[in-house]
Amino acid sequence: MLSTYRAAFRTPGTAEFTAAGFVMRMPIAIYPIGLVLLLSIRTGHYSFAGLLSGTYVVANGVGTPILGRLVDRFGQHRVLIPASAGHIAAAIALGLLVGANAPDGALLAPAVVLGFCYLSVGSLTRARWSFVLAGRPELTTGYSVESVLDEVIFTVGPLIATLVATQIDPLGVLVVGSALVGVGAVWLRQQRSTEPPAHPAGTARRPSALRYTGLPLLIVAGAALGGVFASAEVTAIAFCGQRGATAWSGLVLAAFATGSAVSGFFYGSRHWRPPVLDRFRVQALVFGLLPWLFLLATNIPVLAAIIFVVGLGIAPTLITAFTLIQQIVPAAALTESMGWFSTGIAVGYGIMSALVGRIADTHGARPAFLVTVGCGLALGVTAVVLHRQLARRPVAPQPVSVGPE
Repeated sequence: MLSTYRAAFRTPGTAEFTAAGFVMRMPIAIYPIGLVLLLSIRTGHYSFAGLLSGTYVVANGVGTPILGRLVDRFGQHRVLIPASAGHIAAAIALGLLVGANAPDGALLAPAVVLGFCYLSVGSLTRARWSFVLAGRPELTTGYSVESVLDEVIFTVGPLIATLVATQIDPLGVLVVGSALVGVGAVWLRQQRSTEPPAHPAGTARRPSALRYTGLPLLIVAGAALGGVFASAEVTAIAFCGQRGATAWSGLVLAAFATGSAVSGFFYGSRHWRPPVLDRFRVQALVFGLLPWLFLLATNIPVLAAIIFVVGLGIAPTLITAFTLIQQIVPAAALTESMGWFSTGIAVGYGIMSALVGRIADTHGARPAFLVTVGCGLALGVTAVVLHRQLARRPVAPQPVSVGPE
């Protein structure tokens, strides 16, 4: 089972950029929950807390493809430090405003910059896997590594956010998050041998990645995925908080990510024969139906068990989605295309985070899980439509740059 992973990491530099990427993207699981806790602990309400978290995530979704296009044009090393510096400055500003009890509206601007300037680290590392493992079967395993690490992050990140916010100081989530971004950015920038080549403006012009067949629908699928993530996570926090057990919310969310990490590990250990397009349809349909289980939650232990089962559907769906992107776009647009998919996730997350927080405040946590059910159904429908669109035009791998031996 581990042979496929050993083969992937045998390529020089893969362990190093994987480790740096892990550090830099740890805050993706700290900020959304940390911002909710930052305000809900202070006010006891979830509406503006969800709105602030959603604003950050949507801004990140807007910035991701823009920064991704800059990365494709100028190279990762030229974008990492300036973008991360803007991100850290916004974290400092947001912390100062919260500490000064500034009006809620004043917090939105730094939250926008915080999200916009946070590079999609997963897109950067997946692009590196695509470069160094170009044309090799281990590429799926490389993508699986990234998805498993994402879930490890989403297991540990909420625990860190909850521990820091409830046991130390809610402002600590901004300190921890910005420090990890800074360290990871410097570390990743130093690793030039595995960095995909830039495609500067002087080379042949290419259209926006949005013009490649199938990518717009994949972005819609990403938005539905983000909606599932946000509505499940925010509602789980509200479910725990409304039962006087906010401190347990980190463990519940960790169960969500643990389920995904388990399935992602096993998924990446195999070479799959069915076409990637068929696999994506099946996996999206299964994951789209799992949120119905949330309606059975009666207490926190039952919710933890359910969210673990639902989490089993995350990693296979994401791994296959990124593999599909690698097949339908050329290498020169890969970072931007992955960024657009991440944007879809971010927009869905941001919108549903704000919406479901208000529903949880007004009607309670259990009715808010209906939003998760609806997002799951939207994912399944989109996957079926995408399959029909691309089945008429068989998906063939695009030429990719040949990476180092």
